[in-house]
Amino acid sequence: IGRARRVPVVWLHFQDCTGCTETLLRASRPDLATLLFDLIDLRYHETLMAAAGDQAEAALEATIASEAGRYVVVVEGSVPQGAAGQYMTIAGHLATEWLARVTHDAAAVIALGSCASFGGLPAVEPNPTDATGVGTLIRHPYLVNIPGCPPNPYILMGTVLQYAHDGTLPALDLERRPRFAFDRVVHEHCPRRPHFDAGRFAKQFGDEG
Repeated sequence: IGRARRVPVVWLHFQDCTGCTETLLRASRPDLATLLFDLIDLRYHETLMAAAGDQAEAALEATIASEAGRYVVVVEGSVPQGAAGQYMTIAGHLATEWLARVTHDAAAVIALGSCASFGGLPAVEPNPTDATGVGTLIRHPYLVNIPGCPPNPYILMGTVLQYAHDGTLPALDLERRPRFAFDRVVHEHCPRRPHFDAGRFAKQFGDEG
């Protein structure tokens, strides 16, 4: 970590509940303060930044202009395409336009959470906003999906820190998820797995154990 550079990060919010940000706030190793002040350079985040309005948008524009090819974009929430994108505007721009413009010169794009990765709850039928995941709207060569509702914050940290350390991203599976985190199902990591393997099951509520 001592050799890592602080990577400029732009964090976009679309159709979300801010749960992905909330889970990041509760990380402890490293904690949020260490992440923000020692490991990354968070330039734009609607929930965490002190700036608002024109000042906030100026910070975003300055990052896009001065850090082209070096900043990482984290996207939280699905993107609405319905009604020609009119379901969401940010600072006067459609969400679909915002996504395309901000990610165009990004070094990497991380779709954080199930909504940003694959559409999530907003995309459930009848899907009135025609919500979708980031990967269906942009074709960035360095797109990483980190699904979960909420996602594990340490998967995000591991991905960003690897990029900060040596400029690479983790090996990905066919769904563009980091293999180090998604190579096995949760069932295989469960501390109760030995009981499953031994066939020790509760038959009804109130059974011993």
